Amino acid sequence: MRDRVGGGNLVTHLAGKPQVEQLYQALHGVGATMGRMDSYGWRTRERVPTPRDFDAGMLEAHKNRITPVILLEYEGSYQALDPPQPIGSYDDWFAAGKAMAARFRPDGEWGRENGISGWGATIFTAVNEPDVQATIPRQAYHDAMAGLADGVHSVDPALRVVPGGFATCNSHGDATLRGYGPAIADLLQDGRLDGIDLHTYYNDRWYPMTRGRAFSVQTCFDRVKQAMGLTRDVSFYATEFNVARAGEWEDSRTAGRLYLSAFWDQVAVVGRDGHTPVMVLAFPWNLGDTPRVDGPHYAMAVTEDPWSPEIRGVVQQTILRLAGDMTIASVEKRRGLIALTGADAELFVWQNLPGWTDRPGRTLELMLPDWAHTIEIWGWDGLRRRMAATGGKSVITDLNENETTMIRVPRR
Repeated sequence: MRDRVGGGNLVTHLAGKPQVEQLYQALHGVGATMGRMDSYGWRTRERVPTPRDFDAGMLEAHKNRITPVILLEYEGSYQALDPPQPIGSYDDWFAAGKAMAARFRPDGEWGRENGISGWGATIFTAVNEPDVQATIPRQAYHDAMAGLADGVHSVDPALRVVPGGFATCNSHGDATLRGYGPAIADLLQDGRLDGIDLHTYYNDRWYPMTRGRAFSVQTCFDRVKQAMGLTRDVSFYATEFNVARAGEWEDSRTAGRLYLSAFWDQVAVVGRDGHTPVMVLAFPWNLGDTPRVDGPHYAMAVTEDPWSPEIRGVVQQTILRLAGDMTIASVEKRRGLIALTGADAELFVWQNLPGWTDRPGRTLELMLPDWAHTIEIWGWDGLRRRMAATGGKSVITDLNENETTMIRVPRR
């Protein structure tokens, strides 16, 4: 699990600066191993790629044992710059994808130059939240994503290419992502693009997860795929998500309680069959920021140097301490139950919120492994109790309602 969790942004021109060091401290602090590395200088005004802009950032990431997801920044306002910077052609983006992949894939040019083997970027993304400003022509956006994908895959077909995250299914209930989703449907259908990256900010007013699974990322993911007309399974990515600490959720205990549910909502996204997990990565925003930088709504740090976590950061630490070395074994959406397995324990996650399970209440029935001898009940606020258990059917009582609970079954 920890190899699917990370954060951003590792901005290339800030390599070695306190802002990026703060984020590395946060990633280490919660036990994550990935980071979104973005560049604003990845090409010239003539749209010639400049991959060496990433060199210093890549070296810093390697020293910090954080695997980067590369993001080529572009937003709609660039078209109105003086001089304007249009998104560019298929050929422009093919050249960029080919240059970035050749340099930064594992054992690529950069690795060979630095004596680093078996490490590099395997996921390449571009054009963050095009649906927010919605000024990029849809056909030009399609051609850019096609060029990027084909350029990357010309170097190594196994590398993944994903369009930068979309925001408006979450913020405006728009499953078409203001038209940008259907614009790239053919690229997802034929596999050139690996999946869909959705940015989800749960909010007490416009995305209240407390009102049921209608306000889950699974719901948005399914609606977006339907609007695209996809008939094959695609992967799910989340390079930004959080619970807004605001309004009725401003209290730290509420934010911490809901963040636990939000994380497992992101992680347990499934494909067309309703039970096969398709999540590739889940990055909360923003692990490294204090309210001074990001305001109180999404800042997950209390202090900057050294980094110390805000309540949602503490919850993230707890999750990865328990499940960081585990993999998902099964997802039962109707019951709101996720099962994970690892070398030292198994973990059951129960999303016991209204509208998230067909069996709400204070009692959960589980089939425990034959070797079970103890179970631990964990909530957003840590370990709540430990009790003896035996393998087979088990009924666990006195669980908290209206929140997610994690039940750990240690092997020893």
